[in-house]
Amino acid sequence: MIRNYYTDAFKSGISVTPSDTLLLDGRAKATTPISYWKEYNIYIGTSPIQQDNFGGNTSATANQANTGQAIITIKVDNPRIQPGMTVHGTNVPAGATVLSVQNSKQFTLSANIGTQIAADTVLTFSFAVLPAIKVQTINNETITFTNPVAGSILPVSVVQVYSTDTQGGVSDIVALS
Repeated sequence: MIRNYYTDAFKSGISVTPSDTLLLDGRAKATTPISYWKEYNIYIGTSPIQQDNFGGNTSATANQANTGQAIITIKVDNPRIQPGMTVHGTNVPAGATVLSVQNSKQFTLSANIGTQIAADTVLTFSFAVLPAIKVQTINNETITFTNPVAGSILPVSVVQVYSTDTQGGVSDIVALS
């Protein structure tokens, strides 16, 4: 059954932690009979804007960052920088990713800077994969949605969101019932 998410009111929502073994309600999928699965509609909170074939990307101008540190401050707020994005720019360590984001002007790299990053260096941020979310439906079908739109509700009744293949910056997922 597919809920008419345009006319039905949702009564509650739970924050989703993607898992390859657990249903959205926290029960083990392997030991829960299909007839006892609870269905939800999935709200996509964050999904990077697709600008090319490599996932969402953005850029920023750095303040000076010294050798040996991993924290980078940028000159202008950029709320599109997310953990897991690859960072490119002069003197950024090869393969470095955003480990964490402190605020819209500061983030931590996955590696310390080997050579000073000069002020006004342009940094480019991108995900290595397209944004996607992989779900198990109430009908026991596995579906992957590529480039889901932030702020949208998936058009299927879902019992599980997989951690495998939910990628590319899709986050802030809420299960609505």
